[in-house]
Amino acid sequence: MKDPALWLRTICISNGLAVSDKQLDILSKYVHLLLEWNTKINLISRRDVDNVWTSHILHSISPLFELRLIPQPSVLDLGCGGGLPGVPLKILNPDMQMTLLDATRKKITAVQDILEKLGLEGVDTVSGRAEDMARIDSYRGRYHYVVVRAVASLADLAKWSRSFLRGTTELLPEKPKVGFVAMPPALIALKGGDVQKEVNEARNIAGLQSVSVVTMKFKGSERLLENDKKIIVIQF
Repeated sequence: MKDPALWLRTICISNGLAVSDKQLDILSKYVHLLLEWNTKINLISRRDVDNVWTSHILHSISPLFELRLIPQPSVLDLGCGGGLPGVPLKILNPDMQMTLLDATRKKITAVQDILEKLGLEGVDTVSGRAEDMARIDSYRGRYHYVVVRAVASLADLAKWSRSFLRGTTELLPEKPKVGFVAMPPALIALKGGDVQKEVNEARNIAGLQSVSVVTMKFKGSERLLENDKKIIVIQF
């Protein structure tokens, strides 16, 4: 792939997602900084370094193609690691108010440095365990969505996420775009492999409205489907 940034932009445009020159530049700088920090601490798997645009960036922004979200949502990236999926989502959807949470302090330190060098606004960072942070008043009921990339089982993620989430009276704008309607409060989990057992376990948790598996079928998703990637939406 000669220019992965332009490749990603082509996929976005093919799926109705406009990407400005500035956004593409910030995304490219983010990848550079992420890989630079990855030589110091483990933010992404070493085997994925050569495939960071496909395995991490495209995967992170996949909800923008498959889901319909409310305007200007408040979003928590739970277990963000090096800022995935939260940073790419924020770059391509600047109306999001994003909080990046990770239990490992050195990862949050890396993310803070990356955000400062990107000059990205509207992003908060916090270090702590999800179970502990959910008991703090300033975080309880603060977010429309929790997004996460495979840090734990769906059942655990649902239990941890519930206290962070809140509903809304906001209505989705009428648009011709198809896609799964993800109304808050909702957990959006990016998972790989056979998730049926996890989905069944999550459905047994009291207080859930629905647990849905959204197949990635946007133009360019073929690379992700090779690794059996899915989006799980749990609505409360």
